[in-house]
Amino acid sequence: MDGGVVSGLSSTESAGLETEAPNGSFARAYQEAHAAAGIQRLAVTPVLEMMDMTGDAHALDAYLARAHADLALTSDNVDRLKGNLHLVFLFRDFRHRLVRAMERMKDTGAGPFAALPDWMSAHHRFGLLRTAGCLGLNKELDLWMADLEARGAPQAPIACPFGRMARAAGRFFSASALYRRADHSVLSIAKTGSNTALHVCWSLVEAAYYLGVDLPPAEWRAMLWRSRKEIATLASGSLGMIVAFLEAAHLHPHGDSAVNPTTQEGSPFRLVGEGADRRLDLRLDGIAPVTTGHDRLFTGCPAFHVSGMIETYLTWVLDIALHHGLNRQPVAAPVLGSTLGLAPVLAPSQLGATVPSLGAGRAMTQQVAAGPARDP
Repeated sequence: MDGGVVSGLSSTESAGLETEAPNGSFARAYQEAHAAAGIQRLAVTPVLEMMDMTGDAHALDAYLARAHADLALTSDNVDRLKGNLHLVFLFRDFRHRLVRAMERMKDTGAGPFAALPDWMSAHHRFGLLRTAGCLGLNKELDLWMADLEARGAPQAPIACPFGRMARAAGRFFSASALYRRADHSVLSIAKTGSNTALHVCWSLVEAAYYLGVDLPPAEWRAMLWRSRKEIATLASGSLGMIVAFLEAAHLHPHGDSAVNPTTQEGSPFRLVGEGADRRLDLRLDGIAPVTTGHDRLFTGCPAFHVSGMIETYLTWVLDIALHHGLNRQPVAAPVLGSTLGLAPVLAPSQLGATVPSLGAGRAMTQQVAAGPARDP
């Protein structure tokens, strides 16, 4: 699950990844594309350890002076590294809050767990649920950032490391030429990255549906859980490589609300394996060596470096999809007339007509069988 050659001091999150990626895999092709583009992944763990020990948001400067003194880096490259490292640090606080919010919405039937009309097709459900999931996530990000600002206020009675780092991140983003040009803040970057992660998770679920996967809840969840390696591998890449792949593979929804779901045509996922080993893999077609500007170092998506963060996003999407019965294919319409002793009336598909394959008119909510409520 590597996104390029790891450079610098030791890094626990990437140790051994280069040698584990087999030939012909998405991970190996992705790794080789980064090497061809001439970019290396920064070892994030030692920088985070320095930030934890010293509470210094500028620990990266000292690290780069030690590990990459001979590497000429542009100011934009350094700012992009710093921006991502701020988010890696802060997301460790957000993940626990998001898990609690997910459970609350699921228990109360709020947000993306609210009932949908029976007549709504799977195609429309996917679009609406993508948007509802992102809106629910954005609301939690807003509340979290307000809480961080309160914890980091100078008059706060107890110094909170996350509050202090949020205050430092706010100063950094407002002073950065790179982020000022893009009109980005800590919060907007957090939303952009988190929503993109949700979209990729949704595309995994949609691909399973369009490829005809029809399984009971526990088996369906286990199959998609086995597929999470592909999402983590994609997230390990550089910004330029991630964006280029999302565009080439049609994994980047268009429009502010990202309501356009993946279709069955040109899906970047394919079904591989059998039985308990069955999973979805990403195709290699959309991989191409790309670099953003003159970047030499990258971190990968901040969520890649936060233990359990990508799994939290995937759990969020799987829970929503199961709640709305999207692990099942639509039931075929009965053949009319056969029970009355009449000549059977053929279904439209038997007459050669084009029939929507997206489950229009399906029962909206499926009763989920007993099984593990959380992912393994």
